[in-house]
Amino acid sequence: MKKTGAVLDSLLKSLGLESGVRLARIKQDWYNLFDHQITAHLFPVSFSDGELLFHVSSPIWMQQFSYHKSEIIKKLSTYGVKKIRFRLGRVPQKKQETPPSGKASELTSENRLFVADLLTDIHDENLKDAIKTAVEKSLTSGKPLRSD
Repeated sequence: MKKTGAVLDSLLKSLGLESGVRLARIKQDWYNLFDHQITAHLFPVSFSDGELLFHVSSPIWMQQFSYHKSEIIKKLSTYGVKKIRFRLGRVPQKKQETPPSGKASELTSENRLFVADLLTDIHDENLKDAIKTAVEKSLTSGKPLRSD
């Protein structure tokens, strides 16, 4: 018998939703993964085929982060990140405090929009409800996604 996680992973992959879910988890965990000096100048914006694209606040910071690519990749490897790229762009500042570790968090408005967008092309109501429940649970669990 397969574990729920394995079934969900293959379902998300077959529906083309896996990268979006992983990006949402990285964004949700972002301020706990790196210290403020990094998160104030670097932010993940897209994820596809194991490659994470970051917005960086300035060319100086872009150069600085390029020296630390392997360390950043290593820290994000549990999310399935294999490569990273940098691009100048807007880096949002931390908006809210994250809940204490070990406690489930509430969905952010960004995550709610992500889930709604994720479900727009799914017409089977039972499947839609199952995916919504699983994705919401995953986003609020506080555990990083595995990349096996």
